Amino acid sequence: MMNLCLPKIYQVSSRNVHFNRSSLLVPNYKINKSKTEFRDNETNSISHAILENNGFICESGPGFSTFLPLGKRVLNKTISLIREEMNKIDGQEIEMSCVSDLALWSKTGRNSLMGHELFRLRDRKDKEYCLCPTHEEIVTSLVSKYSKSISSHCIGDKKSLRLYQIGKKYRDESRPKHGLLRSREFYMKDMYTFHICEKNVEQTYDEVCRSYETIFEKLNLNYNKALASVGSMGGRKSHEYHVNASVGEDKIFTCKKCSQSISIDLIDAEKHQNLNQKSLCQVTNCNKNLNQNELDEKVEFKKCIEIGHTFILGDRYTKYFNINLEKDSNVVMGCYGIGVSRLVQACVESNNVENIYPNWPLDIAPYKVAIIPAKLGSQEDERSQILVKYLTNMLDSSVFKDEVLVDDRNWMTIGSRLIDTKLIGVPFSIVLGKCIHDEQIEIVINSDSIKSILGKERINCHSRETAIVLKQLVNDYYYMKKDNKLFNYFKNI
Repeated sequence: MMNLCLPKIYQVSSRNVHFNRSSLLVPNYKINKSKTEFRDNETNSISHAILENNGFICESGPGFSTFLPLGKRVLNKTISLIREEMNKIDGQEIEMSCVSDLALWSKTGRNSLMGHELFRLRDRKDKEYCLCPTHEEIVTSLVSKYSKSISSHCIGDKKSLRLYQIGKKYRDESRPKHGLLRSREFYMKDMYTFHICEKNVEQTYDEVCRSYETIFEKLNLNYNKALASVGSMGGRKSHEYHVNASVGEDKIFTCKKCSQSISIDLIDAEKHQNLNQKSLCQVTNCNKNLNQNELDEKVEFKKCIEIGHTFILGDRYTKYFNINLEKDSNVVMGCYGIGVSRLVQACVESNNVENIYPNWPLDIAPYKVAIIPAKLGSQEDERSQILVKYLTNMLDSSVFKDEVLVDDRNWMTIGSRLIDTKLIGVPFSIVLGKCIHDEQIEIVINSDSIKSILGKERINCHSRETAIVLKQLVNDYYYMKKDNKLFNYFKNI
C-alpha cells in the first residue's frame, strides 16, 4: 500500500471545495432513446436531448428553461470566458434592467418594427413597458444622460466607450423549440461601443471580431463568419457567426474558392435553390480566377446555428438621443452580441459522443476531474477511502480547486459510475480500483475511453506533484486533440 503518512496540510482541510456526486441535483438518466427519434421530433435536437436527459437543464414552460446545478456551472464558466475576453479589449461591464419604458422603443421606431416578438406589459398606472430582447435604446439613453461627463479620453479620435453586459433577454417566439436554441428567455452578452470617428468604428469592429474568434476557438467550435443583413437593428455593416448543424434555423452560402460566407438573407429568395458560384462571387467580391464551369457550379446552402452577431450601427440610435460631447461631433455606434445560452447548447450539438455524451470544451466542463473510489465491501474499499481523502485535499488546494467531483455512490459499480461521469461530460476520472493494490491509480479520459496509470513514484504525498501531473495530462490531451494526426498517434500507442 502507498505510504500515506500525510503532512498536516493534507490531514486537516479548513474547507473542502470538492463536491460529492450523491449531493447533486441530477435526474435519473434516460439514454435509451434512438438517434433517429431525436431528429424526427421537430421540437428536439440531439443537444437538447442531451442537456435535458443528462441533467443540465429542465424545461419550465414553452421557451423557458431552468438551469440545474451542472448546467449552471457550465453557463457560469461560459460567461467567465466571455467576460475575460471582453475585459481584455477594454470593455466596461454594466447591468441594465430587463424592463424598458416602451416610449424609448417608440422613439426609435422599433416598437412597431419588432411586432409580436416584443413582450409588452402595463403597470398598475397603465404605463407601457417591454421586456428587452436587446438594449440599444436603454444604453444610448444612458450615455446621453452622462454625456456632459464624458471626456475625449473616453470617446475621442482614437478612443471609444465600450459598455457590455451579460444577462437575460426576452423574445416572444411564436414557436419556441430546440431547447436553448430558440427560446423566449435567453442569456446574451451584448456590447455597445460609442465613437466620434468612423475610422475608429472600423478598428473597434475588427478588434471585437477578433475577440469573438478567440472565444469560439477556445470552445473548439468550427465556426463560419458570414456577411449578413442588418435587419431591424439597422446600420450599415453586419456579420454573423455560425456553427453548422442540421437543426439550425439559419442558412449560409460559402464560396468554395475564397471560403467567405454570406447569410441567405442577402440573396434574392428566387435564387435560394439555384444559386451558382458566379452570383455568390459577385456578393462576396471574390477575386479568385475561375473558369466558366466553376462559375456555373451550383452552390448549396448549409443549415447552421447563429452564435454571434456584430453590427456597425452608425447614428441609427444616437440621432434620437441628445449626446452632447465637448466637441461638436456626430456620435456613432457599434453593437456586438453573443447568445450565451445558445452557445452552450451549440457546443453540445457540434461536439458530442455517440449522440449521448457531451464532450465539453475543457474551459466550460462542469468539473475537470472525477474521483471514483472502489465499491462498498470490495477488497479495495478501505484503501480507496483513505486515498479519496488524500487526493481531494491535494487537488482542492491546487490547480483543480473547485473542479473536483467525488462520486461517493460506492453502492454502485465503478463501471456504472464511469458511465455517469461520461454522461455529464467530466473530461477525466481518477479510478481507485484494483490497481491500488499495486500502489497505482488509473486515469481515464472519459470521452475517448483512454486509460493511463500513475504509479507511486508519481504520487508524492509530501507535495502537489500528482496535481501537477494531472494538470499536465489535461493540457497535453487537449493540445493533442487540436492536432488529429498527433492525437491519433498517441491514442493508438
